[in-house]
Amino acid sequence: MAELVMVHGIGPEDETEEQLRTDWVRALTRTLRENGRQEQADRLHEGSTSVAMAHYRSLFAPYVPQDDWDMPFPEQMALTSEAVGENIMDNIHRHASDPLDSAEAARELSELRTEIGPEQGPYAPVRLVVAMLGRLGPIARSGFAALSSTGVFHLGQVAAYLDDESVREGAIESVLSRVTGDTKAVIAHSLGTVVAYEALHRLDRPLPLLVTFGSPLGLRSVIRERLRPQPLRTPDQLKRWVNIADRDDYIVSTLRLRTLFPETDDVLERTHMVKNANGNPHAALEYLKHWETVAPLAQVL
Repeated sequence: MAELVMVHGIGPEDETEEQLRTDWVRALTRTLRENGRQEQADRLHEGSTSVAMAHYRSLFAPYVPQDDWDMPFPEQMALTSEAVGENIMDNIHRHASDPLDSAEAARELSELRTEIGPEQGPYAPVRLVVAMLGRLGPIARSGFAALSSTGVFHLGQVAAYLDDESVREGAIESVLSRVTGDTKAVIAHSLGTVVAYEALHRLDRPLPLLVTFGSPLGLRSVIRERLRPQPLRTPDQLKRWVNIADRDDYIVSTLRLRTLFPETDDVLERTHMVKNANGNPHAALEYLKHWETVAPLAQVL
């Protein structure tokens, strides 16, 4: 019976549903108050506005590395992880605000394409990609790949969603089970935007609003070609879609998501740009500090 459904992205496997829900609600409440929406903030804080977190982190438990050398997934998932990592490097190269970050990513991409060969097998390239990601400015500052096992697991979560049908269906069900006739908005971050996109295509009732931020929906060689359904289109029951991006967010694949959808699409709006803290441009809580992210919610809740 939630009026607001939240969908998390990649992250630690032990980060609980209640922890994520509490953190997101606190951030939303603060942003509402800072922008003169005291009554809405109070309703959210006190629970008068019902909120649910679609939580699916437990589905990734089989793919948690035990140490920096563990590669706990099959070959196809390793290949997908490598491709996701290469796409992330390309994202930084194409739209980083700092020319030095962009140039560094270009050098790493060139080195990666030189060093990876079929004789290495499917797992060595993933380790190489994680090591290279850890050297790139935006990622090194965020700690995304500070440890090899952490970087492998983060890439592996995207690969698991794409390659393990039980993970995919479980994540989609975590969204659909929380969206009811009372739901006015879904907000989604990172991999959660992919889960929400696919889930809402199965929705059998109108949904007023979807807000996505830090979205990899346009990753060229991985996600864009494997999203369901194809070709890309707005979910039929969705009335408004607002997308938020930081150009230094290494997961964000395109700053112009609307160009990937049909020209006749009048539901998905032009992407709103924000500037998150330099330390972690991909963090959900950074996005929730911006009025651009929260204003659409204030209009419907």
